[in-house]
Amino acid sequence: MDAALLPKYKNIKQAVLQDIRSGRLRPGDKLPVRTELMEIYSTTRVTLDKALNELIDEQILTASRRAGTFVASQRKARKIAIITGASDSMQGQLLQRYNYLDMYGTLRELLKDRTVETLSPSQVLAEPKILKDFDFILTNPLSEPELDEISAMLGNRDRIIPLNRPFEGYNYVSTDHRQAARDLTGLFLRELPPESEIIYLDIKFAEPFYVESVPELRKKGFIDACAEYRRFYRLVNVRLGKHLEYNEYNVADISELQTQPLRGTMPSCIISPSKCFTGPVLRHLNECGLKLNKDIYYADFDNYNSQMDTGYAITSVLEDFTGIAETAAKMVDAERPSPRIIPYHIMNNPFQQTKR
Repeated sequence: MDAALLPKYKNIKQAVLQDIRSGRLRPGDKLPVRTELMEIYSTTRVTLDKALNELIDEQILTASRRAGTFVASQRKARKIAIITGASDSMQGQLLQRYNYLDMYGTLRELLKDRTVETLSPSQVLAEPKILKDFDFILTNPLSEPELDEISAMLGNRDRIIPLNRPFEGYNYVSTDHRQAARDLTGLFLRELPPESEIIYLDIKFAEPFYVESVPELRKKGFIDACAEYRRFYRLVNVRLGKHLEYNEYNVADISELQTQPLRGTMPSCIISPSKCFTGPVLRHLNECGLKLNKDIYYADFDNYNSQMDTGYAITSVLEDFTGIAETAAKMVDAERPSPRIIPYHIMNNPFQQTKR
């Protein structure tokens, strides 16, 4: 809502909050006496009291008749917005997909002593000023420009905590995707003969998509590992398209891999930046009569249920989404959050399994 349309006491409240968020008023600072505040805001005692009393009720200010009114010295952020595309009406795997294994549910549980509101991207786009009422905004942003847009709405990027998107210059919690791909590729390069063919599935999206930056980071990590081990590699273009029913990018096209046969003379390695390609790759290997973890080694990302979904224990990088939620909650508590990288782990090491 436009500030001109807000009640006078709401405008005064927002002005005090802005002074606190900008650092002009710090925890423990004393506010001017009420008569002076009435002059500053050109208002009446009744209106001023209504604004200040709301801030006192929200534990942002403290007051006593003798000492005066102060910024609370141990104030906790009281109002948190979580922006997510998840909907309570979604069910099963689709809901899990949007919730990143219930990362958002964990956040809500950890922040249950605050006022937490879940907003959809469409709500924010329709009424951007709704964000001004919140102490912190937690979001898994679609793009870096989107973060810039939200930041411009707020006039203060320090209140935004992006989740799982490593955008430079913002407070965020994320897996280091580049390092994860480097470690994953290194696991295979240490074990496979120098003559083995090393392939990376280079995603090309059927149309612009918000996570393009993440596959690029993973590709750079793959190339880093190949450079470290002085190994030649091959990039194979693969495509992702939308699933018409779910509007998800999970329709995988590996036709270029199929038309460029693997040498098959010794174990080869395929690294995929997405579990979306795992099913098509396994079908392709089966059609070619190639054995997984014998003729071909394969790895992907975020494949939590490969044994159940494919019948194979696929080597995969797992991101710690619970850790992301826990760290984001701690950053909110700290009031001045700093960038954090959350650990990841690689599951189903095929060489350890072979050696047992």
